[in-house]
Amino acid sequence: MQNLYIGAKPKKPGLLPGTMIFTGERKVGEITLEAFRYNATEIQRFELKKPAEIPALLRDDAILWLNVNGLHAPEIIAEIGAIFGINSLFLEDILNVGQRPKVEFGPDYLFYVQKMIRANQAEECLNIEQISFIHGRNYLLTFQETEGDVFDSVRQRLTKNIGRIRKAGADYLAYALMDMLVDQYFVVLDNLRELLEPLDDDALDPSAGEDLPAAVRNCKNQLILLRRSISPMREVIDGILRDGGDFWEDATVPYLNDLRDHLLTVTETIDSYRENLSGVLELHLAMLSQKMNSIMRILTVIATIFIPLTFAAGIYGMNFDYMPELRWHYGYYLFWGFCLIIGVFMLAAFKWKKWL
Repeated sequence: MQNLYIGAKPKKPGLLPGTMIFTGERKVGEITLEAFRYNATEIQRFELKKPAEIPALLRDDAILWLNVNGLHAPEIIAEIGAIFGINSLFLEDILNVGQRPKVEFGPDYLFYVQKMIRANQAEECLNIEQISFIHGRNYLLTFQETEGDVFDSVRQRLTKNIGRIRKAGADYLAYALMDMLVDQYFVVLDNLRELLEPLDDDALDPSAGEDLPAAVRNCKNQLILLRRSISPMREVIDGILRDGGDFWEDATVPYLNDLRDHLLTVTETIDSYRENLSGVLELHLAMLSQKMNSIMRILTVIATIFIPLTFAAGIYGMNFDYMPELRWHYGYYLFWGFCLIIGVFMLAAFKWKKWL
C-alpha cells in the first residue's frame, strides 16, 4: 500500500540551497542517456555514454530530446545542468523526488515537474514516479528515476514521422509527453474501476465482514494519492498558458487547453469514485445495522415469550405447603399446556401486529 503522507522528502538539515542529493529509492545499475535529434526531414537516435557527448548534438535546425534514466548519480545530473545552464535549485528539485507538480521559469527555459502513474495490479497499488522536464527553445530534457515509461508511442511517432510532431517545435514534444502521462491516468482509473465495481455488490452482503472496509480503505487511499498527484497539473497548464508564451507557439495552445480539459475529467472521475466509495461503506454499515436489528428483534421476541413462562415457573417453584395445584394428578401436564398456549398466543399476536 502506498504511503499517504507523501511529499518532498527532506534533506539533511543545514545544507545550502541547491545542494544536490538524490532522495528517491529506485536505483538502476547505471544512468543511461537516450537522445533523439530530429527535424521535419530527418531523425537520429543516440545512446550516449557520458554527458560530454551532448554539446555535439545541439543544432539550430533540429530539436533535441534527451531522456535521462536514473537520478542516483548527482554528478552526472550536475554536468548535464552545466551544459544547458540550468539553475542549481532546479537540479535540486529534479533529485529531490516527491515534488508537487509545478512549473517554474528560468532565463531561457521552463522547468516542469510531472507525475507518471502506473497501476501495479499484482499488489493492487500505484507506482508513482516523478518526471522532470527542462524545456528550452530547441531542446527538451526529461529526467526519470528508472528505465521504462509511457512514452513509447511518442518515440514511435517520432521515428515513423506520424502526425505533426516532427514538424513542430520542442513545445509540441513537451505537450505530447504530458498528453501520454494524462492518457495513462485514464488507464489507471479503468483499473481502479475494476476494483470498485465488485464492492457495490459486496456492500449488500452482510457476510463481507472486515474484508469490505479494508478494500474500501485501500481504494480510498489510492484515490487520495491520485488526486494529490494529478490535480496540481491543472495549475501547471494554467501557468504555461498564462506566462509561457515565449516557449509555446500559438498553434500548440489549443492542445494545451484540450489537455487541461482531460485533467478536469480525470479529477472529476476521481471525485465521483470517492463519493461512490463513501456510499458503498455507508450502505454496508446500514446492512450490518439491519442485520443486527433483525437479530435483536428475534431475541426480543424469544425473551418476551419467556417472561410469562418464567413467572409461572417461578410461582410453582416456591414450594408452598398449601398450593392445591401441586397435588393435582395432571398438574404437570396442565402446566406445560398452559405454557404452550401462552407461547402460541404471543407468537400469533406478534404476527398480527407485524412485529415478525
